[in-house]
Amino acid sequence: MTRRHLLLSLCLGLAACDSSDTAPLPLNLYECDAGEAAVRHLISSLPDLNPGVAKSYSIVLGEINRDGMTPATDAFTKRFADLKLKFINAQNLKDIEPDHTIADPDTRLAAFILQLRNLKPTSATTWEAEAGWSYKKEFGRIKLRLEVKDGKTSVISSEKVGGS
Repeated sequence: MTRRHLLLSLCLGLAACDSSDTAPLPLNLYECDAGEAAVRHLISSLPDLNPGVAKSYSIVLGEINRDGMTPATDAFTKRFADLKLKFINAQNLKDIEPDHTIADPDTRLAAFILQLRNLKPTSATTWEAEAGWSYKKEFGRIKLRLEVKDGKTSVISSEKVGGS
């Protein structure tokens, strides 16, 4: 009887670990090729707000709530060096009065907050992601499907799901 219970427990445990599980990855695993592809797509789709004004960018992972936000590591942010954009670690951003603008501490100008909100594998070669951005009081959110093909991760579909 004990052996049968052990076998049943193992089978149920393996079923719970199935790769089709829809649970998102832990935040520390968002900094992968799929996460990079999602953030690159997000950057490429940003609107041209406040033209002519220098912009700073900050990448955050997961939810943003009253407890704050989880900044991407500097190592992950360095993956975007080829874009020649100014990135600020989210923990260094400043809240500027009177309207609580999230700003670059050096320039005191508003920064784009780039959020990789959710990332989960859907198969061995596909991913789903939710990403968003905010700049002053403007914001947007997208859902993405990504695919790994020939060792390269790329966005295969993007859908706007909210924004101002």
